[in-house]
Amino acid sequence: MAKLMKHVGVYGEKPCVVVFRELPDEPNNCLILLSNTLDGKFHDDVMSVVDSAEGQESNNISEVLFRRRLSDGENMLEALHTRNKLTKVSVDMVQLTPVPNQKVQLAEVNAELRKIANQSNPPLKTEANPESLVTPSTQTTEGNDSPEDIATNLLAQAQLIEEDAKAMLSDAESKREEAYKLNPDLAPKRGPGRPPKKETAEI
Repeated sequence: MAKLMKHVGVYGEKPCVVVFRELPDEPNNCLILLSNTLDGKFHDDVMSVVDSAEGQESNNISEVLFRRRLSDGENMLEALHTRNKLTKVSVDMVQLTPVPNQKVQLAEVNAELRKIANQSNPPLKTEANPESLVTPSTQTTEGNDSPEDIATNLLAQAQLIEEDAKAMLSDAESKREEAYKLNPDLAPKRGPGRPPKKETAEI
């Protein structure tokens, strides 16, 4: 089975990394990086973070990019902004490619993840403000999928959602354990155990 790859997709026919799946107060827009606009070491540094275990475990690659630095020491997310590599586009214009030759609409994934987040913990927040990192774009794309393509998309979408749900539940559990360590009184109390059996003396 092909390796599942999060955060990567296509914008039209151009490969991209979805840095912010949606923007604050603008759920219909996202912030992407067109990966073919990166050169040399800059490209290698960024894509190695996207492909890393930390990057793939995170629901939002922006959080990881915010914590990492390029080989020259510059903050990775800030460098993408100052070099005008981040572009604001409609989520309807982006498709995720979790495995080769499979495409999933970003808008559909966002909608499902929003449902999961509303039923559990609130989504993680990054210290970076995506509103300040925006470069507008007006490119549009159109598609006409066959039933076979739609079915394939649904399966890939389900796999993506399952992976993100597992990551969110794992994050919730780690936060719960950390809270219990900081304040043991918050930990759920165990009920009284069964009383010990009394041994009867032999006559």
